[in-house]
Amino acid sequence: MKEMIYKKIRFGSFPDEILAEGTYKNYHYAIVSFGTHPCAYVQIPEDHKLYYIYDEFDPKIESVCCHGGITCISIGGILKGNGGNYRDGHWIGWDYLHPGDYEANYHPHGHKWTTKEILDDVKNVIKQLVQM
Repeated sequence: MKEMIYKKIRFGSFPDEILAEGTYKNYHYAIVSFGTHPCAYVQIPEDHKLYYIYDEFDPKIESVCCHGGITCISIGGILKGNGGNYRDGHWIGWDYLHPGDYEANYHPHGHKWTTKEILDDVKNVIKQLVQM
């Protein structure tokens, strides 16, 4: 597990690096750095009721509690165009760039999320998915 290193400028639309990746309760997850902020993703298995949801405003998705709520549904994989880091599948994701979060240019006194804190949030989301 790598620590998030916050940067002042974001280069490109792809993540800088994968901070942590693994499985928890048979769910694949990835925590990535976009330079200015981290994001977390959990892969939805084909037999899960959220697998065919394509809109982050669907009530089933909105019922998943995580920091800032689910802000990304990717049905074709994540980390596209990032060299060998592409991950196929159906994923849900959320970011750590909300009011109160650190952002060098606009919120320099906000909370800097650690990879461990984000992993705790990921595990909480996976526990919710297991219970659905």
